[in-house]
Amino acid sequence: MRASDFQIHDQEKLDNILVELCEMIIDGQKEDSDYYGMVASCVLDMHNNKVCGVNYFKSKDKRVHGERAAIDKYHKRYGKIGEGSIIITTCSPCSEDMDERYGESCTGLIDSLGIHKVYCGYSDPSQDESERYKHKKFHIATTKNKQIESLCKKFADTFLKNTP
Repeated sequence: MRASDFQIHDQEKLDNILVELCEMIIDGQKEDSDYYGMVASCVLDMHNNKVCGVNYFKSKDKRVHGERAAIDKYHKRYGKIGEGSIIITTCSPCSEDMDERYGESCTGLIDSLGIHKVYCGYSDPSQDESERYKHKKFHIATTKNKQIESLCKKFADTFLKNTP
């Protein structure tokens, strides 16, 4: 493993992807706000293959989170996610158990795949208290673009409790 596996570069490019993800959330809400949720994510690999997904209901009581939606789509299209890939997401990955989530936490999923870089639009402050999140294996950075961060926070505020 190299230090570069954890370094996040070209924030302008990643911010452009965050804008696309925000547009996907808005489009999903217009199409079917009961089915599509408020988090979108993208897998971007070293070959610039980009696969995006919005969280959605898998069944009446289970929701597929945005990170899993993008990762599952990537696996179907390209197979294994290669070294140096990055996850871009509108809200930092969840780490705690949730009855309504389909599958393991997004932090656990990302760690299990060996992805070392995550770039997010908004960092959920409740994650700072999570032991699982403190021991994550990836480096995370949040956009410095205040407009993108503000929009991503508005999306997150629809489902996060006690957000400052």
